[in-house]
Amino acid sequence: MKRIIAVAVLVLLMSSARSAGADSFKTLNQNEFMTAESIDAGMTQAGVHFTLGESYRSYYPTFRFGLGAQAEVGVKAGASTVDTGSDDKVAALVGADLKYQLVKQTEGIPVDMAIDIGLDANILSGGNVSDLSFSTIFSRSFPLTERGYKVTPYGGLELSYLSGSYLAKNETDYHVFVGVEWKLSQKAMLYGELKAGDNTLGGIGIRFEY
Repeated sequence: MKRIIAVAVLVLLMSSARSAGADSFKTLNQNEFMTAESIDAGMTQAGVHFTLGESYRSYYPTFRFGLGAQAEVGVKAGASTVDTGSDDKVAALVGADLKYQLVKQTEGIPVDMAIDIGLDANILSGGNVSDLSFSTIFSRSFPLTERGYKVTPYGGLELSYLSGSYLAKNETDYHVFVGVEWKLSQKAMLYGELKAGDNTLGGIGIRFEY
């Protein structure tokens, strides 16, 4: 009888450990780090971003390109780590997104509005977790000087679809995010952001335009 109880307890503990490890991969997500305003055609932004989430961290360089017609594309490549409870798993992080500005801030329109579709992939040893996201972004710019320095608060909603071999089943998550872009000069921008939903994460970043 004691052996049966011991085996039952061991099986329960192992099941709980696997569940906790699988749950850690559900936190894989990235900050937006973008306002609704589009980059001018032919312009490029380059920088680095850092995201800290529940049992998850990522660091990645990023590049964004203005395509014209109020559209822009972004790419990223870096690394992420996931705390599964028993150890940290390191993953290669790659991703891309396409943003299109629907509404432009003018004298009669108080905000910019854009939509963004993105795909991020965390590639771990023996598996992967992918995040397909759709975001609606609102922002408003407040000029600080006549030379282009400004502060732009932004926020929005995101629908995220997680899939991959490290998940027991595919997940659909919802997030709300708020952040600020501080344009330190005509070419340098700082970012700070908080995103909350099924999991919570925050991040900082810096980008340069040329």
